[in-house]
Amino acid sequence: MPVDLHVHTTASDGSLTPSAVVEAALAVGLRVIAITDHDTTAGVVEATDAARSRGITVLPGVELSVEEPCASDVHVLGLLVDHDDPHLVETLADLRASREARARTMVDMLDEAGHSVDFADVARRAGGGSIGRVHIARALVDSGSVPTVEEAFRLLIGRDAPFHVRKETLSGTRAIAAIHAAGGVAVLAHPGVSGEAALTTLLMAGLDGIEAFHAEHSQRDRQRFAALAERHGLIVTGGSDFHGPGMRSPGIGAGACPDSAVDAVRERARAYRS
Repeated sequence: MPVDLHVHTTASDGSLTPSAVVEAALAVGLRVIAITDHDTTAGVVEATDAARSRGITVLPGVELSVEEPCASDVHVLGLLVDHDDPHLVETLADLRASREARARTMVDMLDEAGHSVDFADVARRAGGGSIGRVHIARALVDSGSVPTVEEAFRLLIGRDAPFHVRKETLSGTRAIAAIHAAGGVAVLAHPGVSGEAALTTLLMAGLDGIEAFHAEHSQRDRQRFAALAERHGLIVTGGSDFHGPGMRSPGIGAGACPDSAVDAVRERARAYRS
């Protein structure tokens, strides 16, 4: 039962539609995927419909950025969330509105500095989904300001670049509470990439799992984080963090997620649905 519990679509910053993601997953023999777009569950229904009677299961999910005094750029996955939960829907809508305001500010700053980029074009690239910096980066490439998306981040809109604007995020406590309230399981995403400094705080907030088998983790990372999860009684999950062709991300199915993760996530989610 090949599994990938960390996949993105055009509902946020992926390059494939939810339906196309399902086709890509089927093409490599996956049997379970989780759609985990940033600050939105908008791709879940389309992916679920595309997967129906195809021999593949789609788990509804979301990826949230959290901010803690001890760490930055920490991400938490919500797996098996009820994507219609009113509180989660409201929380995600607020985060997307903040993303839009942030993007407008960055576009205005870039435009004033002579970089030809228009917010309407950026919004069009997002297709009504969750607007991210990658949509601004693609607009900058097409306008000729920079040659590649990577250069756009490095020179203009990356964390340490001149036109970066900080994103509004939730605290770990709020993010995990929203996931649990929606019947989902909270998993620390790619700690080998973004760090594990927030782990203690997230554990106190009720963290359920660690994405030990992320595609960008070394074998040593995978073993270490799996052992850390076992020590704290947490679920071990894994995923590719797939963003689609043309993106600097591993192929769908990468990460070697253990098959046992699916049943473990379902079992843990029952505690929040009783």
